[in-house]
Parts: sequence; structure tokens; C-alpha cells
Amino acid sequence: MKRTMLFLGIMGLVLGFGASALAIGLCSYVSPETNLQSIGLSMSYHYFDDFADAGVETSVGLAGLDYNLLHDSPDFGYTLTANGELLLADFAPVSGLADVAGTYRYYFTQDAPAFGFGGIEASVASGQLQPAVYIDAGLGYGRFSDVTPLAKAVKIEKQLLRVNAIPGPLGDSALLEIAQMIGSGEYATADEKVAAVVNRIQAASGVTLNPRQVLKVEDLVLATGDVRYCGWAVQAGVGYQLVDPYNNPRTFLVTASADAAFAPNPDAQVLFHAGLSGPLNILDQNTLRLRASYSYVLSEITSLRASYTVLRVQPLGDPASTSQTAALLLGFDIGSSTNLGLQASLSKPADATAWSLDASVSAAVTFDY
Repeated sequence: MKRTMLFLGIMGLVLGFGASALAIGLCSYVSPETNLQSIGLSMSYHYFDDFADAGVETSVGLAGLDYNLLHDSPDFGYTLTANGELLLADFAPVSGLADVAGTYRYYFTQDAPAFGFGGIEASVASGQLQPAVYIDAGLGYGRFSDVTPLAKAVKIEKQLLRVNAIPGPLGDSALLEIAQMIGSGEYATADEKVAAVVNRIQAASGVTLNPRQVLKVEDLVLATGDVRYCGWAVQAGVGYQLVDPYNNPRTFLVTASADAAFAPNPDAQVLFHAGLSGPLNILDQNTLRLRASYSYVLSEITSLRASYTVLRVQPLGDPASTSQTAALLLGFDIGSSTNLGLQASLSKPADATAWSLDASVSAAVTFDY
């Protein structure tokens, strides 16, 4: 528990510093339509063999997968998430946990984010006899918005200030207008969009950008990756358990979940998901899922990613089974074909009595001819 609180505390401290550095909050930007998709893969392995002793001293690792798909429009939206962690020993899987969830939302009006939803969720973890699968439907409230255009606008301002291309900050209103231009699909070509952004920067700053500075603006406007989004949604409903992880009789369920996304600055993204499901006697029998992740671009070649996952299953009449994983990955992009990674992970399978620590260094180099 202390390690968990320390992990979350460090994340909160980093978030606080990032958020305080921005004059305008990225989440103040609202996109007319949001389409986001991301996938992340990570793996660490630690192998040590002292030939003076019989056997291998250390041979453990962790592999992880994150997938997120989000669409949000004035009339409807849908999400698909998949997360998994697999613990390895002697190059073979020994335990793990995985969670997959999909939800479709229909908004009743465009003015208020109230919606009806239907969804399906499945999870599996070490110690369960089989996966848990249920469907549900109900009501909810909330929206998500792609704030990448404003993140790009803030990056442009920061770059121009760094090289003294503009005398001072552009101002919140100018940044929001530039973000709307970057996120707009009304321009016939990318050159027209870049020209409009440059003109707005020059009007707000009172200076004329030179060709080198215009090229830098163009690079940032057209850059891909580092998607940022904000928003939240809460929902509750009723469902039906298609598969019970402990072969209990299938039954109707009460379900509730909460999702949140926050971008404290253009280089950071925070995601959170919590889900609870169980029969009418939910206090005696339930499944709780928690996941939080934080990613931060430290520099053009360095990035940091931290995640924490909990899956707790409370069977009827039996002790609760809890699986947890926490991982920290520091990656270095040191060339177009070279990548170096430092990763540390904490894990506690349901049948373990204490946490285990895994730290590793990895490097890969490819040569093109």
C-alpha cells in the first residue's frame, strides 16, 4: 500500500509542476469531433547467470500492451480499450492480467453530454478459473475532446519564444484561434493551413517570421503522434454476466464506471479508468478494475511512461483475489534506427504475499544498406 501511495504521489507531483507551467489550460479547447487511436508495447527482462553456481540466479520479466480507441461527435461516441500485463519467468509466462472494454454512447442532445450507452467488458487474471465477461446498458454523462491542436499551438509559441522570434507570449485568445485553425478541416491544402497560422502569429506578435521560423511552424502544425485529449465520463447501468470467473450462476449485474483524461501540458497525458460490477448483493460479490497511466515527453529523444493497474475479484463466500502491476519506462530515441530503454516494474499477482521488483536496460540497433 505504501508503494502504491508513493507511486501515485510522484505522479501527482509531476502533474502539478507541468500544469503550473501553462498560462492556458489545454482542456479549455473543445474540438467539434474527436478521433483518437493509440497503441503501446513494452517489455523488460532481467537475466543473470553466475557460472560459478548451478542454475540461473535471475530470469524474470514483464510484457505489457495498451490500446485505446476513442471517437466522440455531437451525436454519438464509442471507445475501445485493451490493457494487459504478463509476468515471465525463465522466458515462460507465469501470471498476468488483462482487461478489454468497449462502449457505444448515444447523446440525447448536442448541448448537454448526457447519453445512453451499451457495452461489453471482459477480464482475466491469474487465479481465476476462466475469464469474466458481461454486457451492460444504462445512462451516463460526460464527453472527451481532442486537444492536440491547442497543444501544438502552445508548442509553437514556446519554440518561437526560445529563439526570440517573437517579443512575448501570443496571448490566450490568439492561441485558441491558432488551435482552431490547426484543428480545422476547412483548408484545401496543408500549405493554406500553415499560411493562416503564420499570419495569425504575425498579427498577434507584430513581427514577421523569417523562412526558417516559418518552416519550424510548419513542422509543428503537420506533426503526427503525441496526441493529447481531455474529458471525463461517468456511467451506471444494469448488465448480465455471460461468464463468471468462478463458475458461479450467471446473473444480472449492477455496473458503474468512470473515465478521465487530462493533459497538464503539451508533453504530458494522464488517463484513468475505474469500473465496478456485481450482482444485487454487490458488497458480497464484485469485480473492481482500476488503471492509471502517465506519459511525458522529457525531450525530443527522451520519454517517460508510468502505469498502475489493479484487478480485484470478490467471489461469493470466498476471499478476494487482487492482482496489481506498476511499471515505469524511460525511453531514449538516440537515432532513426537506435533505441535505448530503462524500465522498472513492480508486480503483485493475486497469489503472491509480497511485491516483486524488476529493473532492466535494453538496446536495439539496426543498420540500413
